[in-house]
Amino acid sequence: MFDLHSNSRIKLGFALALVAMVIAVACEAPKSEPADAGAADATHRIFVVHSYSTAFPWTADLHEGIVDSLSESGLNPDRDYQLQTFYMDTRINFTTPEQIRERAAEALEALQDFAPDILFVTDDVALEHVAVRYAEQNPSDPLPTVFAGVNVDPTVYAPISSLDVPGGSITGALERIPYEEAFATAQRLFPDATRVVIIGDAGSATQSARAAFMFGDQSADYGSIEVVDFLLFEEFEQWKSAVAEFQDEADFIAILNFHQLRDAGGAIVAPSEVIDWMVANNDLPEIGLLADWARDGILVAVGNSGLKTGAYVGTLGADILDGGDPATTPIVDPKQTDVNFNLARARSLGIEFAPDEVDAADMAFEAIGER
Repeated sequence: MFDLHSNSRIKLGFALALVAMVIAVACEAPKSEPADAGAADATHRIFVVHSYSTAFPWTADLHEGIVDSLSESGLNPDRDYQLQTFYMDTRINFTTPEQIRERAAEALEALQDFAPDILFVTDDVALEHVAVRYAEQNPSDPLPTVFAGVNVDPTVYAPISSLDVPGGSITGALERIPYEEAFATAQRLFPDATRVVIIGDAGSATQSARAAFMFGDQSADYGSIEVVDFLLFEEFEQWKSAVAEFQDEADFIAILNFHQLRDAGGAIVAPSEVIDWMVANNDLPEIGLLADWARDGILVAVGNSGLKTGAYVGTLGADILDGGDPATTPIVDPKQTDVNFNLARARSLGIEFAPDEVDAADMAFEAIGER
């Protein structure tokens, strides 16, 4: 059994907006998407800052969910609001602390120039470096803010008093990994499996998720599943070695994030390369702990749905635009999960799922890396 207190194996966003966009282009980063000029007379101004880019399906789904739920709440993008979006791209291209600070400064400049009525931020980087920083720098001019996909306890930030009563301008949705649901699914699909190892990259979001697991709800019920270890890696070679080692010591592998593994030269390894290596070298069933991982090629994924989570926070934002108060809107885990299968990966492992399991899944992908 792993040591709950051990971390020893983690070797651990028209003038100002135009400037930010030019810088992003120069760096081949996703740029701030300007508001539709045809919506100049729209009632509301909405600014969205994503920690990552549309290359990350989770981010694309969150954005789609936000926009769709605004429409379902009666807000027409051609009539009722202008939308501007900034992608920080801190998962692949801007990963160092200095780069993150620079991207945050660009996002804040674009935000202040746009002067929105509400701010949406997704994932931890945008919350900490944009939303919280704006709130701290502008205490007399609060900007209603809704976040999504946050792993850290947001009450560590001064502008947020508590989860039940945030007390300021920021509210939103937590991201908590659904371990119980994931392991129950694994038990149902693989009745003889009792041992799991959880692995992930050493990115900040993954570290927050691991910390929440280690020091979180000790009453969680994993049935007969024993968590053999929970390991995070900075380097892809370390990942490979661990997967090889656990072929005989675990019955399945649970995967958190794998988008910030680095090669020997310190460059980020393409996620598709990680998946290709897993398909070729891992003989154990895999359970992805984000719903998107099945699309990439992980056998089964039981995790938070970007589309559903985006819809949840989009509805919160629409309510706030209609007069709701973020200070009294509780911060919760909306538990918007999906169960997805990758049937191509199943075939490569010689696994055939029962038809009723596939029929009940939210999505079943027929190819590795299906988009």
